[in-house]
Amino acid sequence: MISIKHLLVFCTLAFSLSLSAQTTDPEKALKAEKVTFLTNKLQLTADEAKVFWPIYDEYWERKIAIQNERRKFVEEFAKDVDKLSEADIINYTNRYVNSSKQETELLAEFNTRLKTILPPKKIMLLYQANYDFNHYLLKKVKESKKEEKK
Repeated sequence: MISIKHLLVFCTLAFSLSLSAQTTDPEKALKAEKVTFLTNKLQLTADEAKVFWPIYDEYWERKIAIQNERRKFVEEFAKDVDKLSEADIINYTNRYVNSSKQETELLAEFNTRLKTILPPKKIMLLYQANYDFNHYLLKKVKESKKEEKK
């Protein structure tokens, strides 16, 4: 069963690929769109933004690294699933759980750091805005697919 998180990662990737036809650097375009979206939702002051964005960027770099590592060993597992011993499979399950644990620990660290620079309301608005941004991307992907069919 595909989780919502995996679906969102797929949609984010699909959206960024659709942007590649429109710009020479889709990653920068997506990042700029996200910065604008979050800045508007959070109503960051200039001082808050100056401190917030480096922390946010570091968090996402580390989060993506964890997710990429997990994706690699999940793909490795899928490729070799019929050849693996029970002990190997248990190792993969442990790695998966540990990867999720790392991601949760990273979020807890990020939350602690945010508390030193933003009021609690803006922190919670950030979490909501990240969720909203993913839905916004899903909507754009769906709309672009409708346009392609026309």
